[in-house]
Amino acid sequence: MNARIPLLLCVWTFLSFQEIQASIRLWASEVTNFSTQHNSGSHSAKQVLGKPNVYPRYTESPGTWAQLGNQLDRVHFIEVKFPRKLYVSKINIYETYNAGAVVKISVKDGQNQWVDIFSVNHARIIRRARKFSPQIKRFIIPVDELRIEVDCSVARDYVEIDAVEIVGDICPSPFFQIGNSCYLIKKDTVSADEAFARCLLIGGYLANFETLEETMLMKDKLIKMSTKISYFVGGRNINRKKQGGDWRWIKNGTMTQMKYFAFGTGEPNGTDQSPEDCLMFYAAKAYAFNDANCRIKNGGYICEIQNM
Repeated sequence: MNARIPLLLCVWTFLSFQEIQASIRLWASEVTNFSTQHNSGSHSAKQVLGKPNVYPRYTESPGTWAQLGNQLDRVHFIEVKFPRKLYVSKINIYETYNAGAVVKISVKDGQNQWVDIFSVNHARIIRRARKFSPQIKRFIIPVDELRIEVDCSVARDYVEIDAVEIVGDICPSPFFQIGNSCYLIKKDTVSADEAFARCLLIGGYLANFETLEETMLMKDKLIKMSTKISYFVGGRNINRKKQGGDWRWIKNGTMTQMKYFAFGTGEPNGTDQSPEDCLMFYAAKAYAFNDANCRIKNGGYICEIQNM
């Protein structure tokens, strides 16, 4: 048994640092607010949590969220939360009685305010169960909360929802995931200083590679891309007087000392008289690290955002 543990740890480490791109599906896991519920049990707001247990049947049935019988002449809402934040591309609402009543869907933005991503002027009456997947407005924030509004006044009857699902990714397109971060590779020819600013403008920073595993995975990706372009990343030398420099990763106003050496042969070779204080994956040396002048336009760049 013990002899197998190192192998399992190696497999886990490899998988945890692989590039991940598949979409994720999450079911609502918490009800944070609602305007009404038919009762506190079989037709409570909490019945929308988890996978469907009534769908695809069309029926007035326990196991769904329904409204109070004397409040079927108005719009009601339910607010739900999911296990983690995603950049959402699709929302699925499982309607099992009087479908067609959803008139608005909202998400919470970075200021904790509701932002509408779907709305219609009038509800419909659909006498069948359906998985409602509306066309939603494009938004570029990760979310873990939805507000769904249903108009009961058209049917003058209960509107029953069985489950709510979101589909999305940990990283927003066209970023991709390695480890716990999301990366964007840009081929534009810029200087390191310009690359630094461009990443900030999209809400990120020049990529930090604080572990050798992340560096090797990115290096492998760049080799396979075969662009023959070098790419600036977020390493900076903060002390030209020190032999070999004092290299730090710069991120969100903080500096982290590099804990491994991945420079190519003869690098870093900048001097106080000929400074090369910025860092790049250097194409001519199989994408080993190379120090470079921060002001010369001679590379693309890699931005990073921390996933949620």
